[in-house]
Amino acid sequence: MANVMKALKEEIARISRSEIKAALAPIKSVNASQRKYIADLRRQVADLEKENKQVIRQLEKLGASVPQPEPKEDLGRVWITAAGVRSMRKRLRLSQKAFAELVGVSVPSVVNWESPKNKGKLNIRRKATLARLLEVKHMGLRELNQES
Repeated sequence: MANVMKALKEEIARISRSEIKAALAPIKSVNASQRKYIADLRRQVADLEKENKQVIRQLEKLGASVPQPEPKEDLGRVWITAAGVRSMRKRLRLSQKAFAELVGVSVPSVVNWESPKNKGKLNIRRKATLARLLEVKHMGLRELNQES
């Protein structure tokens, strides 16, 4: 009886693998074509950047002024989690109301950020708020007291 069960289990596993393989085949082909498309786009961007540099060099040789793009305010790749907001607030020994005033948001925003339903990084849309949160993140109690 054990041999029959073992054989049945192996057959089910074999059939399952083949079904999964058949189901994933179209996804794999789409994935491969998208990767090729992305690689082509990257090559096009590199070519355009190279061409742009050549045009700028030619303009500089002719003595024309080249307009410089405005620098973007780049916050880098940062993210803040619900637990991070709570730990920042606790570390600075602030209430939710005081933390909201410090960051420049409403109290319900802080409550929502610290909510257990928030898993992973928080989606903070306003760049100014994110920048302020990063300032507060690097603050200590002394800086907080000096700022108050």
